[in-house]
Order: sequence, then C-alpha cells, then structure tokens
Amino acid sequence: MTSPKSFRIWDAQTLQEASKHAHQIVAMTNQVCIENQTLPETLPPSLVPTEKLYLIAASFIAAYDKLIEYELVKTGNLRSNKNNLH
Repeated sequence: MTSPKSFRIWDAQTLQEASKHAHQIVAMTNQVCIENQTLPETLPPSLVPTEKLYLIAASFIAAYDKLIEYELVKTGNLRSNKNNLH
C-alpha cells in the first residue's frame, strides 16, 4: 500500500481558509443556540437548513484536524487555532 499524497501548499491554504470559516459557522451556531436555549435543528434555515450547515462545518473541522494529525497537508504550520476565529 502506498502512502497517501499530501495536499499541495496552495491546496492547503484553501483548506485552512475553509477551516477558519467552518470554525466560525460552528461557533456562531453554538452561540445562537445558547442564547436561545435551542438546538441547531430548530434554527431557521439560511440557503440550506442550519442543521445541515452546522453538520457540514463540524464534519469539515474533524476531517481537517485529521489531515493535520496525519501530516497530509504540506505547509509551515496550519494547526487550527480555535481561539482565533477571525
């Protein structure tokens, strides 16, 4: 079995940007849920149902963290900083 190929650096930069947006989506959804004492599935939809958007973002975060963990992204340092969501 061959080892998996790493993403090219410019692909990794796109993944990092998407990861930042995914963290923002999850954080904003969590904040709204806490403020309204509700769950993502009860929030109003945007262009897609909020629950599905939340699940996509959370899944992307988990997948991206695994790419970092298994060193499948070639970059200097792309570890996600969950405190820096801007």
